[in-house]
Amino acid sequence: MLKKNLVPLILIVLSLFMLIGSNESRVKKAGWMSNTVFLPFTRSLKAVETRQELKQEVFSLSKKLAETTLENLSLQNKLKQYTGAFAITLDIGEVEIVQAEIIGISGQYQELNLIVDKGIGSGIQQDAPVISADGIVGKIIQVAADHSIVLPFSNPRFQLPVMDSRTSVQGILQSDISGTISMNLIKLGSDIAVGDTIVTSNLSRLFPKSYPVGSIKRIRESQDNLFVSADISPFTLVENLEHIFILKKAVKNESQ
Repeated sequence: MLKKNLVPLILIVLSLFMLIGSNESRVKKAGWMSNTVFLPFTRSLKAVETRQELKQEVFSLSKKLAETTLENLSLQNKLKQYTGAFAITLDIGEVEIVQAEIIGISGQYQELNLIVDKGIGSGIQQDAPVISADGIVGKIIQVAADHSIVLPFSNPRFQLPVMDSRTSVQGILQSDISGTISMNLIKLGSDIAVGDTIVTSNLSRLFPKSYPVGSIKRIRESQDNLFVSADISPFTLVENLEHIFILKKAVKNESQ
């Protein structure tokens, strides 16, 4: 009973203490209490504000990093076209980056999808590619007024043409029900090696060419002895994401 009434009793005593004396003495008392009794509370509030500011700064820096990566890839791809490094080039055109927060998940086990807080109201369309500052994430498969559903690369339903950034060897990025991410349908004898970086392929109509995917951690031969598969360590960990970036086709101003 005493413990239950202790906090109200303390507050009453402090209130009476503040009411006693002149205006000048009350001001001094208020200053003393703010630096002693209430100091832990004010510090906690400031810490919360600081964490929110830091979180927003991280979001902003991640978006800038994604934008810079896309700009660099665009320049690299143009250079490769001029030097004849690739015979096939497909361009997804000008894009706008829309930042979205992950607000939920749907599905079960390794077939999970992500729910994000941007939808039709933000100009998001189905099949829009989704990235993080580190690498690809997936694509939009369903759009509502105020949210969208993302099919991540960790879902077995997701497939994407990818290639080895060192040798341009092509393959298909896939995930199995156990969660293993692989680059499949690689021709036997192809020049690939553990540690090579895997990026989006020039054959993809969804993602910009050469956006980071992951690195090869193991190479396996298939049972038919016609292809090999490479287990991939992805640069983006889907389960750790808090926010993502949706690539939206930029609307050109016809007056320009």
